[in-house]
Amino acid sequence: QRLRVETGTPTRDVALLMRLFRERIDSLADPLDPGFGYDLVRLDIALAERLDASQLKLEGGEAQKGSLQEEGVVQLLDQLGTRLGRTRVRRFGARDSHIPEQAELMLPASDPVPTAPWVPPEKGEPPLRPIYLFDPPQPIESMAAEVPDGPPHRFRWRRTVHDVARAEGPERIAGEWWRREDIPTRDYFRVEDRKGRRFWIFRHGLYSERESPRWYLHGLFA
Repeated sequence: QRLRVETGTPTRDVALLMRLFRERIDSLADPLDPGFGYDLVRLDIALAERLDASQLKLEGGEAQKGSLQEEGVVQLLDQLGTRLGRTRVRRFGARDSHIPEQAELMLPASDPVPTAPWVPPEKGEPPLRPIYLFDPPQPIESMAAEVPDGPPHRFRWRRTVHDVARAEGPERIAGEWWRREDIPTRDYFRVEDRKGRRFWIFRHGLYSERESPRWYLHGLFA
């Protein structure tokens, strides 16, 4: 029988490796029964990476390179991946797309960080896009919208009517032509109703592209 364990970063920590092996053995549906003993136990290293020397502290032990919190997160991910399966522990990664619902993807947490970084927001500025997105976007009924490029003065979502007090936009996002898909242009607006609730809505298509473009709610601001 073959057992496999992985770590998110190179390690020489024997205690950590033994703990990962115990997690892997304990998670087996059919526990290992040594019986009269094992004839052969072989340890193979399928992937080895360079592990730089660590600076030692005067009082003994290794000097701290990264924060203990980061090291703890890495070890936790290693244990969860060993117990549940590598592909079941995931994280978000950035993807090179300006379509909001395609701007990220799910990756195994132990995979290397992709080269496309997250774009950090400008300091002191409120976020231009909400953290919470609907997938798929929620249809809304636009009432008394400014034609052709303005936001609705009022809209209905989930049987509730919202009167728009403030609006910013549009932020126009066109379809990615290289995908050869007929994706209508979107005009996004950040709107706030009279009760202070903030929404991220868009018109799916321009009036020059279709007769009656539909409106959707894509996200909620905190």
